[in-house]
Amino acid sequence: MDDQADELQGLPVQVRQVRRALTNEFAGLLDLTDVSTAPQTHQETVFLTRALAAKAVQLVAGCTTGEAANAVTDGVDDNGIDAVLVASETAEIWLIQARWSDAGRARFDSAGILRILNGLRRLVNLRYDRFNAKFDPLVDQLDAALKAPNCKIHLVLAAIGDTEISPESRDLLDEAASDFNQGQEVLDFRFLGAADFHSAVRRGVLAEPVSVTATLSEGWHMNPTPYQTYLGTVGADELASWYEEYGRRLFDQNVRYPLGLTSANRAVIDSLLNNPQEFWYFNNGVTVLCDSIRVSYFARRAVGQPVRLELVNARVVNGAQSVASVHYAYGLNPDAIMEARVSLRVICLDGAPDDLAQRITQATNTQNHVEPRDFAALDPQQGIIRQDFALSLGKTYVLKRGELEPAPAAGCTVAEAAFALACAYPDAAVVARVWKDSNVLWSQGPRGIYTQLFGGPPTALQIWRSVGLMRGVRDALATLAAGLEGRDQVVADQADLLITHIAFQLTGNDGIDESGDEWDARQQATLKRTEGLLFALIEQLSAQYGQYALLTRIFRDEDSCRRLASSVLESLKDGAQRGLPHSGQQTRRRRPNAVPLLVQHGRIEDGTQLVYRPNSAPEREALHEWLSESPERYLASWVNDHRKPLVWAVDEQRYSPSGLVFRIWEEAHWDEHPVAVAGTRSWHVPGEGTLADLASELLTVEDIASDGPGAK
Repeated sequence: MDDQADELQGLPVQVRQVRRALTNEFAGLLDLTDVSTAPQTHQETVFLTRALAAKAVQLVAGCTTGEAANAVTDGVDDNGIDAVLVASETAEIWLIQARWSDAGRARFDSAGILRILNGLRRLVNLRYDRFNAKFDPLVDQLDAALKAPNCKIHLVLAAIGDTEISPESRDLLDEAASDFNQGQEVLDFRFLGAADFHSAVRRGVLAEPVSVTATLSEGWHMNPTPYQTYLGTVGADELASWYEEYGRRLFDQNVRYPLGLTSANRAVIDSLLNNPQEFWYFNNGVTVLCDSIRVSYFARRAVGQPVRLELVNARVVNGAQSVASVHYAYGLNPDAIMEARVSLRVICLDGAPDDLAQRITQATNTQNHVEPRDFAALDPQQGIIRQDFALSLGKTYVLKRGELEPAPAAGCTVAEAAFALACAYPDAAVVARVWKDSNVLWSQGPRGIYTQLFGGPPTALQIWRSVGLMRGVRDALATLAAGLEGRDQVVADQADLLITHIAFQLTGNDGIDESGDEWDARQQATLKRTEGLLFALIEQLSAQYGQYALLTRIFRDEDSCRRLASSVLESLKDGAQRGLPHSGQQTRRRRPNAVPLLVQHGRIEDGTQLVYRPNSAPEREALHEWLSESPERYLASWVNDHRKPLVWAVDEQRYSPSGLVFRIWEEAHWDEHPVAVAGTRSWHVPGEGTLADLASELLTVEDIASDGPGAK
């Protein structure tokens, strides 16, 4: 036996088994280049920590080994987050922190929990420049999930040890949950200990085939060739019992596990609870593959007579969402579920080609589906609106998905119309509901708003003008967002519906469906105030909710949107809010980002030294002692890079100007620092000015050139 084997024999049995399993599963899949020159023992510890993080992702999110390995972000500047997985369809984010111990005694202290919570807050504020390069491939997914109205974040603390934490650590987690979960659960946390990982290892070794029973009522059909197939219906309660006994093991060969309470799955649950007798008509059913089938008849042995099928090594390859939703609904009202039936297709793979299971799984999960919007095309009112567009405006109104969308000046789609009319609705709660789930636009039930928007119906001119105002606000916000950073940029990106609603309240609906230029003139005046609306909203958000509240939670809450809209409109009466132009005063010009401008013009040579200077009295007071301890803490050198042009003298790492200011604040332990910073005003080129000053000089030269002789 070699030395490593001897060493492993000295470990606790559970730890030894978990270690071997992690090594077998993740060897060669994890990036270890950052520790390639480190001692072998250190490399092993890093590997096991990263493998543990990957395994934690796999356990909580139900992903493949490869997906779990790709989720690992452990390394320098990981901000306490060792792995990240994003489920795009459900806007769920899993953040993992892992602790390995050969002795089986790993634990989480307050410092580690503080680290991951700080990392969480940076992610929520889209401060990706504070993270290492392993996060770069995740940025688009994180952006989309964090901006989604149904975003959920799961903190997972995984350790080869026990899961007990100190009261101080528990308080930190509870406080974070309280900050994020005001009115709706956004953040939760869980622990995985040595026992959880050992249990997972045992399940992997001892995995038993799943066998379920399906009871088919009268009227089923069996096709013996080319592969034995049964078609019929089963009681929904029987599907619920499958999930109760086997859980996710039923779906190991499906393309995805159950996605939780998505809007589609909520609709399934509502249908089961409210109208179980008709559920069969509205559900696509379930497809099950199995290795063999044992048939037991209740009475006469004939096709179509009641029968019980025992499906050996069964796996649900289509309908995972239905099965999980049926189980959830059964827990709420078992009596109702007993009345529902579900279509079932069973395919026996005995004698089938090896790749048949994979081909069936892919085919049954890639077919086109019908969206709620598609039913609007059947509404006769929409046909009237389309005719009005053509006859009154000479423009196109597109109803169906798949139709060629018109150019912006030539018309709009029914989807654009619905969003614009929702923003124009007098109650700001409507935009919150749309932000949370846009399917409410098409629902005519008690939870929907389709009738309120289109029941009139609105005239083509009213819709066209509403769409024009919405487009104008969105275009203005997109331009503004390009010149902002941090939380301000997030607001500009995410609050378009709410700001459009406020713009509609300023403009008013009087005359919107009457010919003439009066309403159009009011619209143009409102669009010029978009920047003021944005900064008024930013100020109200800070005043009412603080700097760490999750914006997605605020914008999908009806009462919050009402309060914010009312507060912003009130502030506009005297033009007192930051950035709001007074009557007769032009909105200030939005300047391009300083760094790209400086790099584009080659204004600063590579290697030029820059000096950090705090911009406020609180900042100077908080940082003076720490900065004075080491002169290089003040210094950085310039490289002509659009994203990270500063190399800090302390660690030789590259940062954006704002990113390095945040790093300095963090290293100095300034806990009361602002949530945003204009970093280009904090870094000075000696004898020349700040980065912002140098960029302004370039703009001034451009302005003179554009306004000079011959300029138009």
